[in-house]
Amino acid sequence: MTRVGILLFDQVEELDPTIDVRREERFVDDGDVVTSSGVSAGIGMALHPVARLGGTDRAREVRRHMQYDPEPPV
Repeated sequence: MTRVGILLFDQVEELDPTIDVRREERFVDDGDVVTSSGVSAGIGMALHPVARLGGTDRAREVRRHMQYDPEPPV
């Protein structure tokens, strides 16, 4: 199975060349696995399942509560 991911770009490519590394994305949702490329991207990644499970409005509410204002927004 080929996975997508963006964590530790070069190291991941060296460890497993079957992983589709997406350098330009803040986080990647591969179904049952979500990866991110850094701390602030990790916040966006954490908001993603909130949106998936609770809806976009709920994710935006959580984002505002955290005072997190990414570009592009959730």
